[in-house]
Amino acid sequence: MNDLKEALKREQKRILRLADLTADAGKNAESGVLLLKKRGEKVYCYLRGEQSAKRYLGTADSEAVRQFVRGRYLQEKRSRLITDQKLVEKMMQEYQDYSYEAVMAALPASYKAIAYEDFNNQRYEEIKAWANEDYPVNQAPFPKAEIYARDGRRVRSKGEGLHLNTLLDLGIPYRYDCLMPFKDQNGRIRELSPDVLIQCFNSQLVIIEHAGMLSDPGYAMRFGEKCHIYLQNGYVLGKNFFVTSDDKYGGTDSEAIYRVALEVERLFYAE
Repeated sequence: MNDLKEALKREQKRILRLADLTADAGKNAESGVLLLKKRGEKVYCYLRGEQSAKRYLGTADSEAVRQFVRGRYLQEKRSRLITDQKLVEKMMQEYQDYSYEAVMAALPASYKAIAYEDFNNQRYEEIKAWANEDYPVNQAPFPKAEIYARDGRRVRSKGEGLHLNTLLDLGIPYRYDCLMPFKDQNGRIRELSPDVLIQCFNSQLVIIEHAGMLSDPGYAMRFGEKCHIYLQNGYVLGKNFFVTSDDKYGGTDSEAIYRVALEVERLFYAE
């Protein structure tokens, strides 16, 4: 149920790839301290080396100064990447798998003969089966941009992809864009498709929506109506219904999405 080790492996590969890209950074980077002197509107840059000797590099916007700063930046970045690589390597060596199979493998044979399944394992398998079974989905066409979650599922926005990737990291099964019947305020049945639907251990359902176009008045009105219908059916914001959104420039706050995922994780395992 825990994907941390796989996430660490991916991070290790990413760090090594970035370290390779900056491998030559230290070869061309000059040593010394950059000094700035402003005269009028101009900023002049000097390099102070050993024994306090100074050498003029150029103005702040000159190519020589840009190359010096870039070289030092890459040098520092590579140093940090190497440190992080060592930390990830150590963590991978010391990290202990706490899955049912790993814990049982560490116990004496007599335990295996009695405790043949994890206390929560059967329920988790039921939830996984529920998430993976066939269910009706939203048939609206996808946008032209092809965006995929890490498990290969095509999604409608960057925000939705971030939600799914975070849930995958936490080992939480989900349904994506599934059609569900809801009663509106007039008692009529409306079919809506929550971006993400999660079934918790205690059978409670949790909805996550990512609003990607709230700057569009029509979209905002439709999304508000959707939220109103959710409320009519017992889905309360911050309790079993969570919303994230892009900003007016289309930017997505991944930290906000991660905070929602942690709250959903707490609800997922609640008794």
